[in-house]
Amino acid sequence: MAPRPPKKQSQSAAAQLQPLARLSLLGAATSGLLLVLAFPKFNLLPLASVALLPLLLTTAKEPSARRRFLGGFLAGVVFFAGTCYWIYNVQRDYGGLNVAEAAGVFFLFCSTLALYFAMFSWLGGYLWNLSWGPAAVPLLWVALEYARTYLITGFPWLLTGYALTDYFPLARLARWTGVYGLSYLLLALPAACLWLLIRPSKLATLHLLGVVGLVGGLSITYQPKPMAEDQRAYLVQTNIPQDAAFEKWDTHTQAPLRNRLWDLTVKSVGRQEPPALVIWPEVPAPFYFGNDTFTQPYAEGIARQTHSYFYMGIVSYVEGVTQSSPTNSAVLLDPSGRLISRYDKIHLVPFGEYVPLRRWLRFADKLTAEAGDFVPGSRLVVSPIEGRSPAGTRPGTMSGLICYEVIFPDLARGAVQRGAQVLVNISNDGWYGSSAARNQHLLMARMRAIENARYLLRATNTGITAVIRPDGQIASQLPPDRPGVLRAQWSFQTGETFYTRHGDWFAWIACAAALLALGSAWSHTRRSPARTKARTKARTKE
Repeated sequence: MAPRPPKKQSQSAAAQLQPLARLSLLGAATSGLLLVLAFPKFNLLPLASVALLPLLLTTAKEPSARRRFLGGFLAGVVFFAGTCYWIYNVQRDYGGLNVAEAAGVFFLFCSTLALYFAMFSWLGGYLWNLSWGPAAVPLLWVALEYARTYLITGFPWLLTGYALTDYFPLARLARWTGVYGLSYLLLALPAACLWLLIRPSKLATLHLLGVVGLVGGLSITYQPKPMAEDQRAYLVQTNIPQDAAFEKWDTHTQAPLRNRLWDLTVKSVGRQEPPALVIWPEVPAPFYFGNDTFTQPYAEGIARQTHSYFYMGIVSYVEGVTQSSPTNSAVLLDPSGRLISRYDKIHLVPFGEYVPLRRWLRFADKLTAEAGDFVPGSRLVVSPIEGRSPAGTRPGTMSGLICYEVIFPDLARGAVQRGAQVLVNISNDGWYGSSAARNQHLLMARMRAIENARYLLRATNTGITAVIRPDGQIASQLPPDRPGVLRAQWSFQTGETFYTRHGDWFAWIACAAALLALGSAWSHTRRSPARTKARTKARTKE
């Protein structure tokens, strides 16, 4: 029988690889879906430990760099579309966009962020060509998550490590490494297992034993400690319809709403001796403290009537600048109604509170036309307050983060470094409706409490209003979408965690190690192209 021509052999081999190529793409996309299920509202925590295994398998087994990139891109699109689907509704309902425009913006959003997954899959494949390269694969993932936190405007929404928030024995690693160390754990374990499975070696065995030892050590050595919750706060969930935020307040038409909020607060809190802390959410309606006729005396009256420190979200303006420069701010009043401090939100929401790269993104101006085009603040503010003690009162300090800021680890850490003994997060998650966004937002806020070992008091407009302990667990919360006042028991916390003192040292080490590993892989490929080609073929056959 005559042999087939070489060309036909090549075509036959290519045809046989087609199903495998499609399988690698689908497998990578499966990682995106499994990650979606690991987060709210699904909260299938066990999936977090295996969610990225299909994507890791693609990096290890797929010889084509182009298909690895595409597979990672698909995984990223599935993940961000599945977890951030609420962005479409926000842009359509409050951003002034029609259905087609909102869909286009949402697709652009998902595609842009999916590039981080694509970069991981593409570059991670080269690391598998090194004998020790698989050990650097989880570090590459951490480096890319760190880049996602800060590049351009940054969007660190649902970094992988947040999936461990509910399991404090492991989550407490964040007190040394920040959330990035938890992301490393969730990649390192499946990567080490895969390494030992497809390329057994002493190094692979040692790496797996090291990761398992770290996980086991964190789990076994954890012993919960009781906390004295001797302070009192009242977190007010105003539940004002989101459309009211766009209405121009009029003395007559809005009087019933102001009266309702007054009664909700003053009657629920009463008069406190010693003073308590009363917290309102982020600008549930257009309160212009010092720039209208009623907000300031109204707020001063609440502080005096409750004999409490009163913290509320307002709209203000940059001092000495015209009203074309609004700020999303919060003010703290003492029990006599005197203004103690004002904090201007530093990290604004891109395309919600301002338009980044406005010069090139003119089409996006309409996105902020409804919500406002704000100016960022420049400094964190730590404010003195008095707390309860057996002798009457005791001095303490607090610092506030407004809405979206709580997802940025460096802001909470910076506040604690400056002396904050309790963190306050005010937010208006009414923009998101009943979607998973507010559950996701709460999940990330809880990690800030863990990283810095601080109580975090969270007051929102429509929910989820909650008291978060230093171990990230929820002490109490209000049901969403209804007005209410949550009586919060908490305590001032002193001392600093290793992460508070030293910051993102682990993420920086991951970035440096990933770059060194990629440089080594590139050098190895140039020095030994034949060996690299042989190893690539071997990966295909494995």
